[in-house]
This record gives sequence, C-alpha cells and structure tokens, in this order.
Amino acid sequence: MSKESRACHIALVRALEQLETVMEKDGVWPKKMPAEQDLKTAMESAVPFAVDCLAFESWLAFIFIPKLRILLSQEKPLPPMQIAPAAQIYLSSANQRTLSQLQKIDNIANGYIG
Repeated sequence: MSKESRACHIALVRALEQLETVMEKDGVWPKKMPAEQDLKTAMESAVPFAVDCLAFESWLAFIFIPKLRILLSQEKPLPPMQIAPAAQIYLSSANQRTLSQLQKIDNIANGYIG
C-alpha cells in the first residue's frame, strides 16, 4: 500500500468514527438496528442507498459504515463515492454536522485529504 493510500485509509477510519459521533449529536443515529431480513433485503436492493428498504440514516449506520470499515481493514481500494449529495436530499439541513462529515468522507475517498 502506498504512503498516499495509507494516509487516505487512516483519514477515513477517523472520519467514520467522527461520522458516528456527529450522527448521534445531530440525533440522526438510528435508535434500533433494523431486522436481519430488512438488512438482507437492503443489501440486495438495486435502489441507490437502499431507500426502498431502509431510512437513509439506517443505511449509513448499518450498511455504509460497516462495509467501509471492512474495506479499510482489508486494505482494499475504495470506490469513488458521492454520499453527501444524497444526504442533502434525505437528511434535514438541520443536520449540518452530519452533512459536513459526509462531504469530508467523500473528499477523502476521492483523494482529497485535508
């Protein structure tokens, strides 16, 4: 793994931890985990962010964050992503900390660390 790639992975690990924190502070973190069958259905969904199966914030908490952590722990290349634009549609603008953190994650995943 290149030095640049390693820096990106480290930055993303920290950014994901911060995302959980700000989602909790913004009151966005789901109160309970979806049923196992709902998660399975969401994982198979062809709809972006599985919004046909889960609330966007549940997708973040129980699919996006865990899957990204798996990729990071396995030191796999990260796909380019644009999560923040969807978050602006599905989350209230009152959740500014969460929206900002998702933009930071997008930036890091797309190679803009800073």
